[in-house]
Amino acid sequence: MTDTTDSSTPVSRRLNPHKVGSARAAFHVRDFRRIWFGSFASNIGTWIQNVVLPVYVYARTGRASFVALLIFAQLGPILLLSIPGGVIADRVDRKKFLISMQAVQLICSLLLALFAANNSPIWMLFLAQLGVGVGNALNIPAWSAMLTSLVPPSDIAGAISLNSTVINGARVVGPIIVALLSQWNVTSSEFFAINAVTYLFVIFALLSVNVPAIAFDTTAGWRRFTFAFKIARERVVISRLILTLATFSLLSLPYVGLFPAIAQLNFGIESQSATYNWLYATWGLGACI
Repeated sequence: MTDTTDSSTPVSRRLNPHKVGSARAAFHVRDFRRIWFGSFASNIGTWIQNVVLPVYVYARTGRASFVALLIFAQLGPILLLSIPGGVIADRVDRKKFLISMQAVQLICSLLLALFAANNSPIWMLFLAQLGVGVGNALNIPAWSAMLTSLVPPSDIAGAISLNSTVINGARVVGPIIVALLSQWNVTSSEFFAINAVTYLFVIFALLSVNVPAIAFDTTAGWRRFTFAFKIARERVVISRLILTLATFSLLSLPYVGLFPAIAQLNFGIESQSATYNWLYATWGLGACI
């Protein structure tokens, strides 16, 4: 029988029976699969905290403005540190850097649990949440680069689609878990502690996989920093995508901080009720659909 296998095809591709570029092909890669499960567990914890923290702060203060400050502490660092984080990711050992950023977020989430358990001043919660935001902002560029390095170039599209299911799926599962556990009187501080534990899933996943080494970029940091702006300015498609995402975030994301107040004042739904948590879950469910 004539061997019809293309000898130029990489061994990893010949052993992968799934369609090139599909999500199943990416999921067939062992290291990517481990990272996916660890990331999914951690993101569920993140969305548990995203649901509980605004409700906790609103219940204590009765002011949506304080909730907005907490959301800014979480998301603001992404605006300021994403590009510097990308520069750092090109100059350090990504695996060690990612583990350290997960550890930072774990510690800050434990501090949130401690502060909530002791009804500490709101500014202490703000600092802990800011630590989570900084760790996440520096983590994102290195994480994105690592994900694409775990699969063959032909399967990157499938890996990206699976990464999207992690985010949207966690937005559904997280609020549902909060709704279920709230019936057993799980406290806000205990929810924050649960989130802290979920970071261990990512850390263990990172320790168990082989992250491909990269050639360290010796370009001066400032030149690397400004190069991103140069690319965005020269390539119309990229600049339009950035503008679209910025506009969407500016106009739509504030509702995250306002959600407890809107649910209570407009719909008569108590932010600490199971109905509120199920309502929150519909956001992620819509994204999945």
